[in-house]
Amino acid sequence: MKTDIDNTFIRYGRLHLTKQEGFGKDSYHAPPTQYGFYAMPIRFQELFLISSLDKTQPDVLSLPKKLDREKNPDFDYDEYSKKRRNRYKSIMHKFVVKNDDVIWHHLNLKPSVVLASYGTWNKSLVRDWKKALIKESVNLRAKCIAGFMGECNINLGEIPKKTGYYSKDHFEVFFDTKVY
Repeated sequence: MKTDIDNTFIRYGRLHLTKQEGFGKDSYHAPPTQYGFYAMPIRFQELFLISSLDKTQPDVLSLPKKLDREKNPDFDYDEYSKKRRNRYKSIMHKFVVKNDDVIWHHLNLKPSVVLASYGTWNKSLVRDWKKALIKESVNLRAKCIAGFMGECNINLGEIPKKTGYYSKDHFEVFFDTKVY
């Protein structure tokens, strides 16, 4: 049986439940529970969030420091980028969840399917999250087509079919139960 792509997630770092130091902070990206881990739907990865792992989780990802070319004329940016890319690949984990699993996310749901809320986070079954994901994807694409997102002077075929625009950080998810 083929797995639905929206049941597939990607995590850069460990898959075990980790104590979240940011819990309780008043921030959009603050975790909704004290223990768990962040992930991204495989087709809605926000590389901007992932790129800061060496600062936010140095125990998970230690990268060589980017050297200043003026101080070190032998610095090879291509070599640095290759090492950085390989280190990210080494901590990348794909995993699949079931429709009956639970997931924390930032998407809007019918109140009847929300299991819990914390700040901007909603907890629901994966099946209900997937319905909200599809709806949000269509909404973003429609807004871009209508020019709502600003200058969107491109052909319909050039708009990313999945989201309609570049920012996807509201697609981040959080798991507070084991998924493996």
